[in-house]
Amino acid sequence: MSTFNLTGYLYSHSINIVATVVEEGTGVEANSTQDIYISSQIGSMTFEDTSDYYYPNFPFTGKIRVRGHDGSFLKNHRVFLMIFGINATINHTLITDDDGLAYFTLDTVNWNGTGISLEGRFQMEDLVYNPEQVPQYYQNAYLYLQPFYNVTRSFLQIHRLSGILQCGQPQEVLVEYHIDPADANPDWEITFSYYLIGKGSLEMEGQKHLNSKKKGLKGSFSLSLTFNSRLAPDPSLVIYAIFPNGGVIADKAHFSVEMCFDNQVSLGFSPSQQLPGANVDLHLRAAPGSLCAVRAVDESVSLLRPQTELSNRSVYGMFPFWYGQYPYQVAEYDECPVSDPRDLPQPLVLRVAEERWSRRSVMWRPWFSKGRDLFSFFQDMGLKILSNAKIKKPVDCSRQFLTDSSEHREVPIDGGAVRPLAFGSSPSLMSSEDSQVRQYFPETWLWDLLPIGNSGKEVMHVTVPDSITTWKAVTFCTSQSSGFGLSPTVGLTAFKPFFVDLTLPYSVVRGESFRLTATIFNYLKDCIRVQTNLANSEEYQVESWADSQASSCLCADEAKTYHWNITAIKLGHVNFTITTKLLDSNELCRGQKGFVPKKGRSDTLIKPVLVKPEGVLVEKTHSSLLCPKGKVATESISLELPGDVVPDSVKAYITVLGDIMGTALQNLDNLVQMPSGCGEQNMVLFAPIIYVLQYLEKSALLTKEVRSRAVGFLEQGYQKELMYKHSNGSYSAFGEMDGNGNTWLTAFVTKCFGQAQEFIFIDDKNIQDALKWMAGNQLPSGCYANVGKLLHTAMKGGVDDEISLTAYITAALLEMKKTTDDPMVSRGLQCLKNSASSTTSLYTQALLAYTFSLAGEMDIRNILLEQLDRQAIISGESIHWSQKPTRSSDDSPWATLEAVDVELTAYVLLAWLSKASLTQKELAKATGIVAWLAKQRNAYGGFSSTQDTVVALQALAKYATTVYAPSEEVKLAVKSAENFQHSFSVQAANRLVLQQETLPNVPGVYTLEATGQGCAYVQTVLRYNILPPKNVETFSLSVEMEKARCAQPTSPRSLTLTIHTSYVGSRSSSNMAIVEVKMLSGFSPMEGTDQLLLQQPLVKKVESGADTLNIYLEELNKKTQTYTFTISQSVLVTNLKLATIKVYDYYSPEEQATIQYSDPCE
Repeated sequence: MSTFNLTGYLYSHSINIVATVVEEGTGVEANSTQDIYISSQIGSMTFEDTSDYYYPNFPFTGKIRVRGHDGSFLKNHRVFLMIFGINATINHTLITDDDGLAYFTLDTVNWNGTGISLEGRFQMEDLVYNPEQVPQYYQNAYLYLQPFYNVTRSFLQIHRLSGILQCGQPQEVLVEYHIDPADANPDWEITFSYYLIGKGSLEMEGQKHLNSKKKGLKGSFSLSLTFNSRLAPDPSLVIYAIFPNGGVIADKAHFSVEMCFDNQVSLGFSPSQQLPGANVDLHLRAAPGSLCAVRAVDESVSLLRPQTELSNRSVYGMFPFWYGQYPYQVAEYDECPVSDPRDLPQPLVLRVAEERWSRRSVMWRPWFSKGRDLFSFFQDMGLKILSNAKIKKPVDCSRQFLTDSSEHREVPIDGGAVRPLAFGSSPSLMSSEDSQVRQYFPETWLWDLLPIGNSGKEVMHVTVPDSITTWKAVTFCTSQSSGFGLSPTVGLTAFKPFFVDLTLPYSVVRGESFRLTATIFNYLKDCIRVQTNLANSEEYQVESWADSQASSCLCADEAKTYHWNITAIKLGHVNFTITTKLLDSNELCRGQKGFVPKKGRSDTLIKPVLVKPEGVLVEKTHSSLLCPKGKVATESISLELPGDVVPDSVKAYITVLGDIMGTALQNLDNLVQMPSGCGEQNMVLFAPIIYVLQYLEKSALLTKEVRSRAVGFLEQGYQKELMYKHSNGSYSAFGEMDGNGNTWLTAFVTKCFGQAQEFIFIDDKNIQDALKWMAGNQLPSGCYANVGKLLHTAMKGGVDDEISLTAYITAALLEMKKTTDDPMVSRGLQCLKNSASSTTSLYTQALLAYTFSLAGEMDIRNILLEQLDRQAIISGESIHWSQKPTRSSDDSPWATLEAVDVELTAYVLLAWLSKASLTQKELAKATGIVAWLAKQRNAYGGFSSTQDTVVALQALAKYATTVYAPSEEVKLAVKSAENFQHSFSVQAANRLVLQQETLPNVPGVYTLEATGQGCAYVQTVLRYNILPPKNVETFSLSVEMEKARCAQPTSPRSLTLTIHTSYVGSRSSSNMAIVEVKMLSGFSPMEGTDQLLLQQPLVKKVESGADTLNIYLEELNKKTQTYTFTISQSVLVTNLKLATIKVYDYYSPEEQATIQYSDPCE
């Protein structure tokens, strides 16, 4: 290291460091950059634990901390202390101790009660200016001292405690006093009162009684203080004494206390280092009766996201508190007794031009007396004092000082030494274990709740995962008696002195080749001879490198890599098994025989690679509700494949349930196969669970296990949704970064929170805040103004926008059990009544019908349903509605319709079912609607997008509750012409159990035959891959690849992608759009891609998965948007197949475009 010699001002005062590390053997490369500021500061000084006032005629003490250019303490260093403000400038020479501190004591007798400036300097002479070199400088220390005002000549001084003090440990605070005989008789007892304040609250008070006859009028005493969490992190102490003559002495001190908690929590592993797969004990200590949440994660997780880690500081930061001073409502101002504005003292506010004043019009402005006095002590600590004692300095109304507000300094007008004033900073193993196969590599190891018994101790017996890493564990606990507590983070090192590790991609496409690298590490003290073997398999082809079969010698702290070229030939997860053995061989390793332990001579590692088919996945679902009712119900299903299907990618299966809500129950956290990274999308993981739970509870089917699982998802969704809340109580897709809350989403969230209160705790303030915000956006007409960007497709782009939004909000309020007398509801209904007859949108009519049904306005509801009946599309026994009346009535049996049609139809169903009692004819119509909705579901129980899933599941749950009856047995036979046959039995005992069977003959025709008295819900799922189809003209999409350096195809490289996309559909713009980028095998987004993309237009969020990058766009319009980012290769894969880039409308996923891209070097 050397000093930078910058020869001119034009040089940048920073240096950019680029570090690149390449792992030997694997070629894996990691990069990092850092800008480092080049400082011209040679050293710095600060005043520490030194008051900004002095007692006239009493010695003043303080200390200066001296640091070098790198922040280290300078020992035995000579510095100078300059004193300005008296008749002559005085300087003192000081020497620092081993801690870089220079102590000083100053005589104040000749200071005459004036303001004094102190300056700590490194040298007396100024540095010589050199125009050819950037000047270096010292950061001197500055402190301005004000005389302490007191009518008495007595004084009191608290000796500060330096450093950060520990909680729970008694601290002795020394207090020195000097009593003027005029204030106290030597025979009197002197009472010193003290207050200890923490977090703005008075936490401790007391008195110290001293007999001056025994102790004298000059001396000291100590106070024993024990600090706790109520006082941390910066408590203040004030001590005072009042004398019979009205005199008062006082002093105050601030302390730094560690951020602690009353609930003392700790944990530790025993032992702290263990072999993978071995048992270990985790010991916990906390207050008896505590409930502790324990978490242990791989250290790499903490390194990637250190800002998310809980710490004492982050917990304290969640609870701001008042640090002192007076709120302006109770502040005490002084006023000079003058009438002429020219005689007024300078105010704390900016001056008002004098020409705007007149003698008759005098504006009073607040004024505080300058200098330190006893009153300021109490004011600084937030203590309001009522006293007739002389504790406040009289106001000085003279014009002794002029205030220069532009430079914030005081300049004496009577001459003398003039110095700018600056204020100093305030204080603030190789064991005997047999070898085990390692194949369990989680990122999160422990995530448990653990109650603590009366002993205050608990032990968890756990098994160490197979990763060679350090596990970081932390726990927080709560108890009624001791409150919250957080343990320090502790580590467990999972380690083997000899082990093997694999470098391989997360996934590859069938037919691609990649280099499988095994690295053997030896941390033994001796040399070993090893041989590594890759297990053969029919799932892949292996081409060995020259030295991959030979044994190798490995000495202490060395590593060796072996390579194989792998070509994947079978789809699915393919396991690679590597075994490394220590050989008992006569071949010498550096002159000695290789060490061989008695046990643990081998290490076996199993890791999977996902082998994917070429092309893009197509998933089709055929759903049927078969109710034989004593007869035979049959249905034929034809599984057909397109001509360009990818070989071996076909998979088909059939599932059978005895309940229409069963599939949704099985997939509560996976209803929609789409990203869920915004506030509205998160609710699709929340709202349907409420409807499923309501149905199961009303039908007496809710078990303890199901309730526990569902409640867990609700609690997760609730906490996540609060991330999208605005300070004014509203919600939007991306929270505060959106600027404004969103009216529609706020209503949606509020409704769901209100409905979820019967299952989980929901803070009612979150609901009331949202209702208040919505009420503020209700127009005089009773309609609701659309604030923020409207996400909902069906409510956009027409004259009915305001009406459909108001209908949605009013329905949401009624679903929350608000009555029609509620002002928000009654005014909203009035708005809807005024517009119901003129609306032309089918969607709005359906939503209005449901809203008026909830409100009990049956006449209007019936008129709307009659209008909707005339627009119904009837096909066989199924009924539905569509925004596009030209749709054919004989749609494909496979679910393909648009999301808005599902939602529209579901609202009609809700309107029908919201009547108090249904006739058989009405129930039959509802069943016809359900038959159609059931056919539109995906394989996971949801639908194609978010709102259609939420509303349709709400409608289906209401229908299931309405028609619920105990299960009757149904037998279902599945047959094919190719002699396949399988039988299912559905009865009360397995009503909610998912039964599944693979369908082997594809293409093929299968026949379903149901017999019995009950109903069976049957889904047939067909999956296959095809080459990307020709784009439907709703989005324009293209990609450019930067020409890569292909000279070294055997080493990992980076590729830059530039994506161009725009919306070219029938509307002016799309809804929220997702750009989904599938990674080339072995590639991943470069570190920092998320932040880079977030700076580009319309990007609201970026999510990186194992092999996918999702870019959330606010919308797309006719203007082409361009997004550029870089992907880097972590594992070398050759013969790369094409990867896909897809853009689609989140709320109308049928609007999409897909293209392919490849490595330009291939």
